[in-house]
Amino acid sequence: MEFPDVDPALLATLPPVLRAVVKALGFSRAQEWLRDYGGVNVHIPLKKSKALGLQDDELVRLRHMLQPHLDSNNRVTLPKADKLLAVHRNAAIISSASKESIAYQARLYNLSSRQITNIRGKSDDGQLDLFGE
Repeated sequence: MEFPDVDPALLATLPPVLRAVVKALGFSRAQEWLRDYGGVNVHIPLKKSKALGLQDDELVRLRHMLQPHLDSNNRVTLPKADKLLAVHRNAAIISSASKESIAYQARLYNLSSRQITNIRGKSDDGQLDLFGE
């Protein structure tokens, strides 16, 4: 089974069901698919179904990756696409923190300055504590 290339660092930051979907479909396809099916309980069929809008190989990979999360009726509650977008957005905020001000990023991403500060605080930039604790 051939899986799309996805950054392992990105996969490590995602919750289990979202990680399975991204690993099976790839980042951009998962984002697109979850816009339609995210946030609801979805039946994952054994055979190709036009209802989910997936290709044969995508359905096989998705079913394989979601197998541990399926209930007895082959259903799984999918996360909304905004979770995936938030992970990507947060990575962009952290990566450009040294070049852009908090106020600029708050306006750019339509967040509060406090949210930007919290997101930046989650980065592991190796800065030492002032008091050595």
